[in-house]
Amino acid sequence: MEGQAIPQVEYGRKDDGSTTHRQQKQTPVESLTRQELETRIRQLEAHNKQLQNLLAKSQGITGISTKGVSDTKTKKAKSFDFTRHSKRHVLLKFAYLGWDYQGFAVQEDTQQTIEAQLFSAFLKTRLIESRETSNYHRCGRTDKGVSAFDQVISITLRSKMKSGVGVISPRNTVMSSGEDDRPEINYVQLLNKVLPLEIRMLAWCPVSSGYSARFDCSFRTYKYFFPRGRMNIKLMNEGAQYLVGYHDYRNFCKMDVGNGVVNFCRRILSVDIAPVCCDVQREGEQSLNKRVENQFEEVQSKECGKDRNIECDFDRSNSCKPYIHQPTSVRQTFGSSCPQHKSGIKFSCQKSHSTDGYDMCVATIEGQAFLWHQVRAVMAILFLIGEGNEKPEIVAELLDVEKNPRKPQYCLASDVPLNLYETSFEGVEWQWDDQNLHFVISQLQGLWTKYSVRTTMIRKMLWDLETRYIKVIKSNGESASNAEILSSTQEESGIKFPQEQSTCLIPGARTKVYRPLLSRPTCESLETRVEHYIKRQRIDPVILEKISSVKSDGQQKQLS
Repeated sequence: MEGQAIPQVEYGRKDDGSTTHRQQKQTPVESLTRQELETRIRQLEAHNKQLQNLLAKSQGITGISTKGVSDTKTKKAKSFDFTRHSKRHVLLKFAYLGWDYQGFAVQEDTQQTIEAQLFSAFLKTRLIESRETSNYHRCGRTDKGVSAFDQVISITLRSKMKSGVGVISPRNTVMSSGEDDRPEINYVQLLNKVLPLEIRMLAWCPVSSGYSARFDCSFRTYKYFFPRGRMNIKLMNEGAQYLVGYHDYRNFCKMDVGNGVVNFCRRILSVDIAPVCCDVQREGEQSLNKRVENQFEEVQSKECGKDRNIECDFDRSNSCKPYIHQPTSVRQTFGSSCPQHKSGIKFSCQKSHSTDGYDMCVATIEGQAFLWHQVRAVMAILFLIGEGNEKPEIVAELLDVEKNPRKPQYCLASDVPLNLYETSFEGVEWQWDDQNLHFVISQLQGLWTKYSVRTTMIRKMLWDLETRYIKVIKSNGESASNAEILSSTQEESGIKFPQEQSTCLIPGARTKVYRPLLSRPTCESLETRVEHYIKRQRIDPVILEKISSVKSDGQQKQLS
């Protein structure tokens, strides 16, 4: 800092005793004495601590020390002797709604991340001494706005047990009889008491000390929820099938070369897109299924609404569509159980699907591992196919990195609908607690009510506006051919409504004339980016050799 000058402040008192200060001219650093420099450094450190506390307060984070700043009466936290307690390596399963968070991984400039909240809870409950000594691994790193229903981490926590799976006994401890009979700490209940409402622990499982949530996960499943709008689900499914298998997905992700990622080959196990009512159904034993199927066959010949087992869904023409109300039982997931999408399923969806664009759909993508922004990039391309702007074969074109080594420029799909919905670990027996599940379900039902009321209110407003739209069009004497394109559900009116429900999920400006992907400007190639970071000495030059070896290995796997 030689040659620079810093301002000095001279303090004094007015005649009435009040404090005053006046700004002196800037004094060069080299002219200050050692004592003056030390004083100035202490002032800057105190000011920096004040700014940190203000930032934490604005983000709702507590627990940051203010010692030496303003509160000298704050009691010191009692020291906790971790050497007197056993430790245990466990897996923790939890869910979170990430819409209002800055991502999963901890960041330097914000505390509003899932990981920061987790470790704040671990430290507050004295389950760990520090992150560095906790043997911590995460299964997946979700980005800003992304949620998870089945996120898993592996971590070593404080334990009551002296022996057992994953238990690390304290040093110089003599085991006494009966200690192993003590119940383990209820990690789920304890953490849910201090975590935010949007983050809920679900289950835990003891594992060996070398078990990793990242490296021992066999596969991961993402779900992306979206309204049908004017999307052609059949074409989207056709394009999605090209993604299945082992491919180089550099054109379907954001390349993170700066962190040493140069291998973009991954294996996707399955991709399926279906209405939500087909994706999730409640199904019990086979006898229950048969009874429900028989009920459905009986009511088909009856007038809608007269049987107590039927709920009526009314469309705008007041026609009724029968839907069997099945008793609540075990939840089972189907890839695509509706006859409108696939055949051969023994128990098909019974609810008629709306074609006005408001019915919700879900894309389910299962793979062993995923790249940065891979799922959102995939959905962006599938949306272009669903809108009819691209053909399903565009997916195969982009997967051919020899023919198209540079990614065409396009916007990622929105982060809000994305959810890390399932993770699989072999040999893991999760420990669930019925009281905790009851508590979590009750809390999520409250959140569901909050958002469902808003959705229903907006839907009713749209319903009435569309009815008004029909009257305005008819009063103006315009023919149906001059109206906008709409689904066949409005045949009775002869007027077609806008269907822009899913448009907002694809950010970016929309031009009147669509520009095909393969004619757009492209990003830098992988080799160009690697050379750039080599020049900046961010990565090792040997990586260029690894790229060529990855290409040859990828070609062999594709052939196999």
